[in-house]
Amino acid sequence: MPPARFVTTVLDAAASVPRALVEGRPLRLAPPDPARLVAFESVTALALEARPAEAAPVVEACREAARTGDVLYVSVDDSYGGAPDAAGLAREAVEAAGARFAHLATGGTLLAAGWPAVLAAEAAARGAGLDGAQEAGRRVTGRAGMLAVVDHPELADPQTTSGLGIRQRGVARWDGTRIVIAPRPQRDAALAWLRDLFTAAVTREAAEARGRLRVAVVHAAAPSAAEALALWAGRRSPATEVTTDAVTRHAATRLGPGFVAISWVWDGEGQRPVS
Repeated sequence: MPPARFVTTVLDAAASVPRALVEGRPLRLAPPDPARLVAFESVTALALEARPAEAAPVVEACREAARTGDVLYVSVDDSYGGAPDAAGLAREAVEAAGARFAHLATGGTLLAAGWPAVLAAEAAARGAGLDGAQEAGRRVTGRAGMLAVVDHPELADPQTTSGLGIRQRGVARWDGTRIVIAPRPQRDAALAWLRDLFTAAVTREAAEARGRLRVAVVHAAAPSAAEALALWAGRRSPATEVTTDAVTRHAATRLGPGFVAISWVWDGEGQRPVS
C-alpha cells in the first residue's frame, strides 16, 4: 500500500485553540497568528468591531496547505467565527491545486470545534491520510465538554440571551452553537460554580471514558481566573494535559471581556457524548 499523502488541517481561528496545541502539529489557523485579547478593553470598543468572519482567510490557508498535500478543513459553525461559504470556496481552491479536500463540520464553536481539529492534526502527524485524519476528528465531534463564565451575555446574542430574556452574568453551557446561561450575579460565585460543574462532569464521565483527559482553559482578558481554573483542573481532575491561552480578538467581540471557559475531551475511542 502506498504511503498516505501528507495532510494539513485548517481551522477557523475563532475556535481559539491555545497556541501550545497548534505548535508542532500540521494545523493551520485561518487567519494565521490571530490577535488575542490579553488586556482589558471595553464592551463598547469590542462591539464596534463585531462582524462575522469572512471566507477569504480560510480559502488562502487551504490553498497554501494544498501545496504540500491534502487538506482537511474543520469549521466553527456558528455563522460568526466561521463563514458559511468558506468550505465550498476552499474546496474549489484545493482541488484546482490538484490536492484532495475534506470538510469536517463540527456544529460547534470555540473548543467544541477546536478539539476535533487538534486530534485530526495529531492523527495526520502520525501518518494518517485524509480519511483517517477526518475520522480522528469526527470521533470527538460533539463530545467535547465546555463551560464558561460570561460577563456580557448581551454580546453573545442580543435577542435571546440565555433563552430566558435576561442579560446577567452567569455560567454558560453550549447547546450546539447556542449559548445557554444560568445567572450568577457575583463573579466569584459564578467561577466557583463553573469549577464545581467541571469537576462533577469529568468525575461522572471517567467511569466510561477511554483515553486521556485533556483540558484547555481560554479567556478574554481574564488571565488570573484562567490560571486559577487551570490549576484546579490539574490538581482536582485526572487531566494529563492542561493548556491556557486568550481567545482571539474576533471571538472576544462576541464573548466580551472577562470571559473564561474550560473545555475538555477524552481522546480515546468510545467516548460518550457530554450531556
